[in-house]
Amino acid sequence: MKKYLVIMFLIVLASSAINAQTWIKQLPMDGLPHWAHNDTKMCNVIVAIDGGYIAQGYKTNSTEDGWAWHDFNILWKLDEDGNVLQRTMIDIDQVIVSMVSNGVDRYYCLAQGDMGGLTLLIVLDTDLNLLETYYFETVNGYSITLYDMQYADDGLVFAGCGYHSSVIVLKTSFQFNVIWQSEPYHSRHVKPRSVEPYGNEWVATTGREFFQYSAIGDTLWTYIDNTNRFGILDAVVAVDSSVYLLGVDRNGFRIKRVNFDEQSFDDVAILNRFNLLSSQNSIAELANGNLIYLGKENSGEVLHCYNPDGVHQWSRAYDTHRADSFGDGSKNLLAMPDGSIIFCMWHPDVCILIKTDVQGNVVANDDPIIPAPVASITAYPQPANNRLTLSIKSDLPGNLSYSIYNIKGQMLHTAAVSGHQREQSIDLDAKIVGSLPNGIYLVNLKQNNKTIASCKVVIVK
Repeated sequence: MKKYLVIMFLIVLASSAINAQTWIKQLPMDGLPHWAHNDTKMCNVIVAIDGGYIAQGYKTNSTEDGWAWHDFNILWKLDEDGNVLQRTMIDIDQVIVSMVSNGVDRYYCLAQGDMGGLTLLIVLDTDLNLLETYYFETVNGYSITLYDMQYADDGLVFAGCGYHSSVIVLKTSFQFNVIWQSEPYHSRHVKPRSVEPYGNEWVATTGREFFQYSAIGDTLWTYIDNTNRFGILDAVVAVDSSVYLLGVDRNGFRIKRVNFDEQSFDDVAILNRFNLLSSQNSIAELANGNLIYLGKENSGEVLHCYNPDGVHQWSRAYDTHRADSFGDGSKNLLAMPDGSIIFCMWHPDVCILIKTDVQGNVVANDDPIIPAPVASITAYPQPANNRLTLSIKSDLPGNLSYSIYNIKGQMLHTAAVSGHQREQSIDLDAKIVGSLPNGIYLVNLKQNNKTIASCKVVIVK
């Protein structure tokens, strides 16, 4: 009886940890004013203070001649299953470009007018009620436009640009009062892509430059790759303090690692060519240490995973309800501690939010989107003890392999599938299965290193 209960618990755990709470959601835009021209965009998604997510987009209404327009910021509060609990409209003529929270009782929204313009800090409570609006005036007598924002315990850190195309990183109080600012840096590639915490310091990027700042904004290092002319799209600071850059140089699209000792960039991975290139191609680190990035390739795949050594893990395409652009804000890709991934996309008529598991799979969804399978992998017996048989079916050409992962997304075993039979079985002996402790595992079938099918395995000894 005890063993039966253990089995049932593990099966329930498998359903919740691997299969549940992944989805593709189209966010409602109905009930808003309608003018001659109406465009919608998806921007940001962040973790909600009390669980779930806050997504943000905006709708621009304009007259036929384009001389009059109005921007409506829309915020959706969603639960973990992607159900919309609340939709709030903030009626200001500035568009929210970044969002953060203090994790307790406040959301901070960075907003700016068309083509930059007036910059605002909007403060909301946990119910998305507007509390305060602060206007950013000037720095050293000239106005600046802020693009990215990060929360710090004693204030907010921004990356922006201003007079004579100068890049600036600055820290303000929660009332938008300047605490410190970096020395302005003149740049021809002025729009900052990101600012990220780097221990007690900060790193920031523009389209071409990489910056390292002290805890009080002193410039420690500025680097431009003039050899390969590497253009930076986004940056992420990994748990081990490695800094990875997503971008493109004269040789193609790349992931590069910042070499602080040599003050240079080192190649990590050569990427397939994007057919959707924008300032919002983003990169993040998964809980298992792998890197993911947004970039729509010619194959239609939009989400991709590489390990830190540059080995491709998987790429995924989704039914995006015609959405073909990534979120326009600085917070359009989330890698969660449980391994799940959330990102947003948009089309002028639709805003969507996608949540996947650590392998990029959407396995539970209100709207069926999975095409008829062309490959499959199953495992028996279930639960397994010291032996396991994998049954593989595939009509696809190319080299096949399989990999076993735990529920944290860590790969524990991988091997090639010999031969090219349409159907075959592989027996895993006690040496492999016996090394796996009791638990839930995911087995991926791969074609040319891309996952084409998966199954779950329960191990009970």
